[in-house]
Amino acid sequence: MMLVNASKKEIELKLEAVGFQFLAFNLRSQNLNIDLSEAIREDGIFYISPTDCRRQLEKQLPTGVQLLDTDGDSLFFKFYKVVSKKVPVIARTDLSFPQNYLMEGALKIVPDSVIVKGPENEVDTITAVRTAKTTLTDLTSDFLINSRLTKEPHLENTEYATETVEISGKVSRFSEKVIPLSITVVNLPEGVAIQLFPEKVEVLVKASLDRLKDLNADDFQVIADYASLPEQSGNSFKLKLVKKPGDIYSVVLLQDRADFILKRE
Repeated sequence: MMLVNASKKEIELKLEAVGFQFLAFNLRSQNLNIDLSEAIREDGIFYISPTDCRRQLEKQLPTGVQLLDTDGDSLFFKFYKVVSKKVPVIARTDLSFPQNYLMEGALKIVPDSVIVKGPENEVDTITAVRTAKTTLTDLTSDFLINSRLTKEPHLENTEYATETVEISGKVSRFSEKVIPLSITVVNLPEGVAIQLFPEKVEVLVKASLDRLKDLNADDFQVIADYASLPEQSGNSFKLKLVKKPGDIYSVVLLQDRADFILKRE
C-alpha cells in the first residue's frame, strides 16, 4: 500500500509540565510519530481513533510532561494499492548524418525496459516509458548518451526503478553497390517452359563499405510466382525480393516487373 495523504498534518495537544520542562521540550523537535500499522480498516477507509492516537502520543512525550487533551479527532488516511510491471523504454531521438554516413543497425537502449511501481489506476495506463527528446547532428562516429526518462503529469505517485538510460548507436560510412540477380520462377507447372524478359534484374544495395565488399548475388533472391498469374494482367510478372541479408541498410529492386512467354514442352 502507498500512503497518499492524511486528514491533517498537525494535531493540537494540551500539555502540563513545570516551566523548565516546557523550555526543554520547546528546544526539541516537536514531531511525533504515528504508527500506521495500527490503523483500522473499515469499508475501505483507514483511520486511527482518538484513543489510539492519544496512546501513541503519550508514549513519546518526555518524562514529566503530561498529555491532558487532544483535539479529539480521528485521523483518516488515504492509501493506494501498489502494483508494478515492466514496460519498454522508447528513445525519443532526432539523429542526422552527413552524406554517406548512416547508423548501422538499431539504437541500443540500456536498460531497454524499466519496472514502474505505483497506484494501480496510474500504472495500468502505462504501456511504455519515453526518454527526453535528444537531438544529435552531423554524426560521423559511434555515440553514447545518458537520457532522462520522462513522466506524464498524471503519474504523480508512480516511481521508476531507474531515472536514466544509456542510448548508443554505431555509425558507419556507407556506400552503394549494384548487383545483377537471376530471376527464379516458382510454382511452374510440369510441362510448361517460360522465357523471361529480362532474365536478370539489378538491385541497388546500401551498406557499410566493409559489408559491401563481401556481398554477392548468392546473398539475394528474386522470384516470379507463376501461381500469382491469375491476379495479374498482361504478360508480365510482379517480381519479389524474398531473400536479403539482415545487416544492410537498404536494398531496392531497380526493376520490379518482367515480361514472359510460355511454351509447352
